[in-house]
Amino acid sequence: MMKKLKIFDSSYLTFQSKKRLFASAVAAFAGMIVTACATVEETADAVAKADLEPVVMQFDWIFNAQFAGFFQAIEQGYYADAGIVVELRGGITTARTVPATLEEPAISFGSTESNVLLGDVSAGAEAVALGTMFQDSPMGWMYLKDGAVGEFADLAKLRVGIHADGARVIALLLEQQGVDTTDLVTFDASHDPQQILDGRADALQCYYIDEFVKLQQLVGENAGVFLARDFGYQAYSQVMFTAAATVEQHPEIVAGFLAATKRGWEYAFEYPEATVDLILTKYNDELDRDYQIRSLAKIEELMVPEPSALFRPMEASVLEKGQQHLLKYNLIPKLIDIDALLVQQFLP
Repeated sequence: MMKKLKIFDSSYLTFQSKKRLFASAVAAFAGMIVTACATVEETADAVAKADLEPVVMQFDWIFNAQFAGFFQAIEQGYYADAGIVVELRGGITTARTVPATLEEPAISFGSTESNVLLGDVSAGAEAVALGTMFQDSPMGWMYLKDGAVGEFADLAKLRVGIHADGARVIALLLEQQGVDTTDLVTFDASHDPQQILDGRADALQCYYIDEFVKLQQLVGENAGVFLARDFGYQAYSQVMFTAAATVEQHPEIVAGFLAATKRGWEYAFEYPEATVDLILTKYNDELDRDYQIRSLAKIEELMVPEPSALFRPMEASVLEKGQQHLLKYNLIPKLIDIDALLVQQFLP
């Protein structure tokens, strides 16, 4: 004989069983709501980004405090306000910054040293300068005060590590000081100050906002630096540029990008601690926090040497003098039209 199937009867449930079933149902329903909300939010975010113009920003160095304003412009939504979504790229050599930027098929911007930009444009690159971040060059040569270096002229007879963007600059400045550079020994070096501590170099080219900060961390007051600007070197640093065609075809994007970037720098300087936290969390977790805090403070000195100097237009005379020196030492093939190079009317 077949057994009758026992039909489920809710009356058999205990009070605790009913509670558990009800709680499970509520949890499942809540999960459905959360999932639906997340899906809606992701879809809305995707739609919003689809309405933004993609833009590439190419740096000439690793992600660190040197580019803090760009990080905050993304984080605070300033670029989105300008109708653009910006992809940040770094990690290439200074010598490759201009060609890498101009070869990019998307709308692209870059930043580099003024002497590097002058050299590439002189060689045929169709780029224009939009403005500068650093109002003066942070280039210098760091050394140990208790070592062989006593004064700038001493470098002419010692071992000096240099980088591509500083080629001939040290010889040029020494010669302007009336120093014989016949015995000057330079070699291609990395950015690590350990080379000085190990005795591989008597002095090392640096940014005083970056590598020199690291040397100070390592040796304190024993760290010394000769700044190029103190010996007659006039140049701008972290000059923002783009393709000439970009200015002609997308002037509103150029203006929006620069305005949003300036807002990003203003925020970074107002909230340095939070800015460094952002850098370490989202962009480069291998950096030392104290190193970046100190670096950002020095960067502000260069970018805002006096009130309202942030994104102040470059002076044509400084660039003209710079290219004359480059031509004199055969570092560029020909002189260029500086007035045509400067397209600064989009600065906020």
